[in-house]
Amino acid sequence: MKTKYSISILKLLSILFLFASCEKDDLDTWVTIEADKTTVAVDSTVTFKMSGNAETYVVYTGDASHDFTKSYLVITGGRTIDDESYVLTQAKLDIWIPILTTEIAAYNITNPNTPLNANVIITGLQNLVEKSYYKDTAAIRIRELMPTLKTFANCQNLVVTYFTNLSVLLTPPGGFSTGVAINRYNLTYSYKFTTPGTYVVTLLGTRIGDKIYSGSGYIYNSTASASEYNFGRNTATVTIVVQ
Repeated sequence: MKTKYSISILKLLSILFLFASCEKDDLDTWVTIEADKTTVAVDSTVTFKMSGNAETYVVYTGDASHDFTKSYLVITGGRTIDDESYVLTQAKLDIWIPILTTEIAAYNITNPNTPLNANVIITGLQNLVEKSYYKDTAAIRIRELMPTLKTFANCQNLVVTYFTNLSVLLTPPGGFSTGVAINRYNLTYSYKFTTPGTYVVTLLGTRIGDKIYSGSGYIYNSTASASEYNFGRNTATVTIVVQ
């Protein structure tokens, strides 16, 4: 029996490795791109011919708003974009405490009937240390500790002064560069460059793998979310000089 079980396990492992290998092979992506001419005059037509085993093809011509290095895929690198994060470090709080203590003492002199407890406020601020907040959320937390001492606008300024901005704000000015989708059954594309310069034209090819299971099954049965699939991608480039 032990031998039978061992053989069965080996067979199962072999099948699993086979499937894994098949998906890896399925996702191995190659693409090529060439131009009928690489040195052209302004407003002359350049025709690109492409090939590959991808399922989708996108061409970035390299000029304004179509630079692959400024595309969503390259800039974000899989990270969440425009994710605001402000963090109060102990070092910054140590700088802030003497200044705040002086302000509280001055406030208490002029407001003897509604004095502030410096120890309570400082303890509250210590509870904020090394926690990530949106800028306005951090300002709200500060104002909750000293509502009569600081306005909301004051607290926003305090966040800028004493919190470290760890935000991932990746969207470039003018937005991300875009490419042109190419029909995979007709892998040609013609384009005219309107400004002199040297342009790196990039072809991006993508293959889509099997849907990734999560928990008891698919995340969504009827939609194609990018996070639910494995992808194989590759690029090829050609440089065009426009005179």
